[in-house]
Amino acid sequence: MSENVTDILKQLEKLNEASGVNVYIPSLKKAVRFKNLNLKQQKDLLKSSIDDTLTRLSFTTKFFSIIKENAIDYIDASKLLIIDRLSIAIALRSAGLSSVYNSINLNDLITQIQSTAIDSTILKSTTDTQGLTVNLEAPTLGTDNDINLATIAKLKNVSDRDVKTQIGELFVHEIVKFIHSVTFKTDDGEQNVVFANLSTDNKIAITEKLPSTATNKILDFIKTYRVFENKFSTLNDVSVEVDSSFFSV
Repeated sequence: MSENVTDILKQLEKLNEASGVNVYIPSLKKAVRFKNLNLKQQKDLLKSSIDDTLTRLSFTTKFFSIIKENAIDYIDASKLLIIDRLSIAIALRSAGLSSVYNSINLNDLITQIQSTAIDSTILKSTTDTQGLTVNLEAPTLGTDNDINLATIAKLKNVSDRDVKTQIGELFVHEIVKFIHSVTFKTDDGEQNVVFANLSTDNKIAITEKLPSTATNKILDFIKTYRVFENKFSTLNDVSVEVDSSFFSV
């Protein structure tokens, strides 16, 4: 009997690949084939909504795994951007569940996404403050996932009542995602620190030492980027919240 089940699972996997969905990836400017969500994946996404504090973080880490698992054509999921995640989520929801969500026609939103230009100046920026240069860039899904996992681990043992600690950690971790490198002057010249070469804990330690003047400029960049990002989940001034509830029927 177990052998029959194994065969059935293999056949279902083949069917999933054969009925793939063409998903437009904004940063790549091309369509990539994806398998539709299966029931287990939908269940896992819905389960993430149970934890109120870490709902969004849990959802994004689970969906990152789904992107890697469901991509039929080869892509390096870790190098995609958050706008790509939005595009993939909306396309899979439309194709596998329903093309209408909260009175919004998702197919119209998909068409809009395909025609939305990506302004490279919004994806990267540099701030200079008091001899300190911070190079900023929109986080890749790989960076986003790494920081989210670290945040979940850190907040797992924090009481839900300790709101101040939760907000503080989320605030710092969100800033860390957008820092590519930091350059500062020393007695011997300049020292450049590339965040990709650091552990998450060291990234956080350096970020927490940044002066508020630099932090404010970073926050301005993040706000500008978020406005741009919202274009990929907003249709006729109505926004689609792409979270765990987005995949409920």
